[in-house]
Amino acid sequence: MCEKLKNFNPARLSNNPYPETNRPRGQKNLNSLNYHKNRIRKQGQTEPIWIGLKNGEYNLLDGAHRIVATYLENKRTIPSYIINIDAVNS
Repeated sequence: MCEKLKNFNPARLSNNPYPETNRPRGQKNLNSLNYHKNRIRKQGQTEPIWIGLKNGEYNLLDGAHRIVATYLENKRTIPSYIINIDAVNS
């Protein structure tokens, strides 16, 4: 599913997703990532991510750190809420 997310950079799915030159939120990026990695280790998964579906395109609304943490913990699925924005606006 990540490859279908219009606004998620798949380059973040690497062993070093937040190099020092690309941390817009500074240390908070790493703190959030480590929080979710630990949660996955203890509970097997983390909180669901939020995805919006509009005009046939998927956009990540919330959960980039959870996606990266899931990838780094060698999990290939993540709980998700998908909101059909077209239906909301009808």
